[in-house]
Amino acid sequence: MDCKQYEEQLLKLLENEDNISFFCDLLDKTLWNNYKDRKELIDYVINFCEKNGLDEALAWMYYFLGWHNYEFSNYKKSIELYKISKDIFTNNDNKKGLVYAYNGLIAIYCQNGQYELANELGISGIAIAKEINEKNLVAKLLLNTSITNILAGSYEYAKEILDYIINTHDYDNLSDIYKVVYNKALAEIEINIGNFDAAYKSLQYAIENNNKMGVNVFTSELYKLSGCYYGRIAQIENAEKDFEYSCQVATNNDYLFEKCEALIEWAKFKFDYGDNDKAVYLLNEAIKISNENRFYRIIKNSSILLYDYYNKIKDYKKSLLNLELYLKIDREIQNYNSTSYIGRANNINKEIKLYRILHDKTEVLSYIGQKIISTLDVKKMIIEVNNEINKLVKTDFFAITVYDSDTDEMLVTAFEENKLDVKPPIKVETSSTFTAYCIKNKKPVIINDIRVEYKKYVNKISLEGRGVNAPLSIIYLPLIIKDEVVGVMTVQNLKVNAYDTDDVNRLKVIANYIAIALKNAIKYEKMEQVAVYDSLTGFLTKREILKEGNLQSEDFRNSLKYFCILMIDIDDFKRVNDTYGHIVGDQAIKMVTQTIGKLIRNTDFIGRYGGDEFLLICPNTTMKTAYKIAERIRKTVENTKYIIKDDIDISTTLSIGIYEFNDKELTFSDGVNRADSSMYNAKNNNKNKVVAYK
Repeated sequence: MDCKQYEEQLLKLLENEDNISFFCDLLDKTLWNNYKDRKELIDYVINFCEKNGLDEALAWMYYFLGWHNYEFSNYKKSIELYKISKDIFTNNDNKKGLVYAYNGLIAIYCQNGQYELANELGISGIAIAKEINEKNLVAKLLLNTSITNILAGSYEYAKEILDYIINTHDYDNLSDIYKVVYNKALAEIEINIGNFDAAYKSLQYAIENNNKMGVNVFTSELYKLSGCYYGRIAQIENAEKDFEYSCQVATNNDYLFEKCEALIEWAKFKFDYGDNDKAVYLLNEAIKISNENRFYRIIKNSSILLYDYYNKIKDYKKSLLNLELYLKIDREIQNYNSTSYIGRANNINKEIKLYRILHDKTEVLSYIGQKIISTLDVKKMIIEVNNEINKLVKTDFFAITVYDSDTDEMLVTAFEENKLDVKPPIKVETSSTFTAYCIKNKKPVIINDIRVEYKKYVNKISLEGRGVNAPLSIIYLPLIIKDEVVGVMTVQNLKVNAYDTDDVNRLKVIANYIAIALKNAIKYEKMEQVAVYDSLTGFLTKREILKEGNLQSEDFRNSLKYFCILMIDIDDFKRVNDTYGHIVGDQAIKMVTQTIGKLIRNTDFIGRYGGDEFLLICPNTTMKTAYKIAERIRKTVENTKYIIKDDIDISTTLSIGIYEFNDKELTFSDGVNRADSSMYNAKNNNKNKVVAYK
């Protein structure tokens, strides 16, 4: 590029720095997709501005150079440039420039997983943009705020922001490229909330207009979303093709961050459809690239997926390694948030002290997270946390509640007078307590004087002895992992106004770590149960049901007490998986087995024999009684409609084979084979039947 053609325009900057708008428009509208020429022009103008002391013009060029570095995933350099431009704009009271700098910082904070900082800047930027009547900037900031909430998983709120952009006509102020961004964001929301038709419409608009403009920067992201869309509607070949294309485009253009994001979504898709080895490979590739480029959010998201996978297959060594990585990276992100907060504080020495306490605390909690695997003891973990919480805030009463969503029960473990007290389990649905409020609403309870503020959360409490024997200031924080409440933490004090905003913010950070540690502890405490029971259905595993069957056959040889074996198979279940995908298929199996579980007797034993095959053992039961049980199960399932989602309901039937075990010479395995043979006779005779072995 021959930059000398712009020398006349450069000289105009000496007359008035506002003339930098010529170069801003050139970079924003003409050269924005021509990376080589754009970089040459930015460097050329920066050199001129530095030589002539043109600070405000220089700030604009630093902003565009930050943008250039951002697009090539050089976030450290990008954030440095955005901050320099922000400081110059602030010193010169250039509000428009300040909004642009905020907008750039929002994008980086989002990519780094620092959503709190991104939202804070978004709110500040929107207020300034409205003050100077820059509607186009308001729309851009609202759009970036929506994207922040998408990345944080707050899809409904993100959708509300996009709806606001439409309703206030700010959408019309968006450039063509930002309209692509708008539809890309809307498609991602609709995919994640299950509105697939709407997602497809927005996605097609974005892809078509992106192609018309010849834009490379969004191509990888759009085809990543297309892969997600096809994966959700079980079009596997299309999903594979689009994920692969997304990664290829990102590789060709050196968009490393976009490639990593595509690798993660591709891995999720692979997990959903059972290709676990490829999923693990893709996540490790994302972590490798991210380690080299300090992509914290990518490492965090990849490591938690690997942690869940290895935990599921009981490879606890690798599970722990990925948990440690997750905690380490999450700590890096939180430390950065805390450091940025310190930079804004008036009393720097006080805040540095608080920051050090927080840093030490996260180190301890990381250690706790690692110890859980070896101790397998929830109570011990709670004791450790209690000791550390007392170092952080003044606490007269501390408790952690473990919540079991399967039974809707909460189990409160409280510290009173330095003693650990485990309360009896309580049903959340029927409970009117602060803890139940937290679990039901996934929101904190923060009260400075319980005597006057409790009615916001509960209808009735005992006020007797408040401030003497019972606390007046309370904080309840829900412990949430990936939108799932695993428990509630509370700290309480006998005095009024015992806690301030700093206390709440620090405890929120701590709550994130406790949630991880608590969920991990619960999983390992249930390890023995998981080995016996199938995780999806709650039935016995194949190994356990066969073990029970062998005991029954041994008992038969000693006592000649007959028993019956029923082989149950869901008819045409492959069609459900092929149509809706394995996630919906698993949900359907879970609902069908819940029906079966309600219809068998307390003395019966049932296990998951295969994917959609179940083995039922009925002790002390004749063929006649077993047949009645089988018919009751078959008819109930046939007449039940299983509503998976608002737009998906499934009806299915069962084929059941029965064998009455009455031959001492047979093994239990022989009996299973005979029940299985009868079940296949039912399958071959139009299905939805009960067939007894003859």
